[in-house]
Amino acid sequence: MSESTEKQFDPRMHSAEHIVNQTMIRMFRSGRCFSAHIEKKKSKLDYRFDRTLSEIEVTELENRVNEVIAADMPVLEEFMPKALAEAQFSLNRLPEDAGEAIRIIRIGDYDACPCIGPHVTSTGEIGRFRVISTSFESGVLRIRYKLGKPEGRDV
Repeated sequence: MSESTEKQFDPRMHSAEHIVNQTMIRMFRSGRCFSAHIEKKKSKLDYRFDRTLSEIEVTELENRVNEVIAADMPVLEEFMPKALAEAQFSLNRLPEDAGEAIRIIRIGDYDACPCIGPHVTSTGEIGRFRVISTSFESGVLRIRYKLGKPEGRDV
């Protein structure tokens, strides 16, 4: 992975993105985000959606994501042949030169998806997830979030 890629993706924020995506799927039957801007201080995810989220839904999203983080699930990587990965996952967010062995990131039994970014080794390293704002415009729901420091860990 290049140095510029390492700077682009913070492992804690990037791992949180995976959990938010799976939580959005479970709560709203949405797809994974189609666009993400992941930074160390705050990040944003864009979803194809039909409305804004209510305050109750935002609170529920935060609670569910934080439950997964608190469960301290292992974050593991595996590689599978591209043909097998294509049968199980959407590969549209991977670079065209991703190769024939596709890296899959698994967060316990909660989520699995193809990914090239750096990740934590367990969800307990992520820290408390907080939605700082949401907006909705032209069929796009944007969720902006921050992470607190993980309790009892040096990060």
